[in-house]
Amino acid sequence: MEVADRINQKMQELGLSQADLLRATGAGRATISGWVNGTNKPSAKHIGALAQTLKVTEGWILYGIKENIILDTVKVWDENTPLEEDEVEVPFFKDFSFACGYGSICDIEQKPTEKLRLPKVTLRSRGIQYNQSVAAMASGESMSPTIKDGDTVHIDLGKKTVKDGKVFAICHGGLFMIKRLYNLPMGGIRVVSDNTVEFPELRLTAQEIVDQQFEIVGWIWQIASLENW
Repeated sequence: MEVADRINQKMQELGLSQADLLRATGAGRATISGWVNGTNKPSAKHIGALAQTLKVTEGWILYGIKENIILDTVKVWDENTPLEEDEVEVPFFKDFSFACGYGSICDIEQKPTEKLRLPKVTLRSRGIQYNQSVAAMASGESMSPTIKDGDTVHIDLGKKTVKDGKVFAICHGGLFMIKRLYNLPMGGIRVVSDNTVEFPELRLTAQEIVDQQFEIVGWIWQIASLENW
């Protein structure tokens, strides 16, 4: 059974339409049609909301793991609650923000204020090592609408190689921020905001990368948004 087969199966069981998935996940019509038709698979941006809507795990959608585990039951826990066998805790730097704008100056070596619990299968399916995953707050509007002010971003510290168009946490001259990166010839790099009207892109040569102390902190593999009432 393929990913599309599992999605269609649960849609039929729950009486859901593509319009229902659109409203629940925020994905576009063409994207959802691709999920259902099997022309593309759910991305990290939407897989969590899709799993909740279909009342299954992300692992079941993507790989058929632990079929039909329902997510309706919410377990109450605190820092003293033992981890489940399929869970892992990742550091959450609540008071450390990566600016979606012109950058924020923070001490990245500070201790995390909290921890977030994630299913191991979520990290494993993306090739992320547990000890290489951290989370932090985002601030500013340069990456809007992809990342909004106050969103939580999950960072894979083990992936620092630029893959064109992917979103990365970076440090540029001591300023921490989030941008899309693209390779340029001769070792250069494009640093691009999604809000290009207010935040023009930056181009750095290989020498400027060194001179301006530009480095990649890690790949942004998940973005969590919360809405206010």
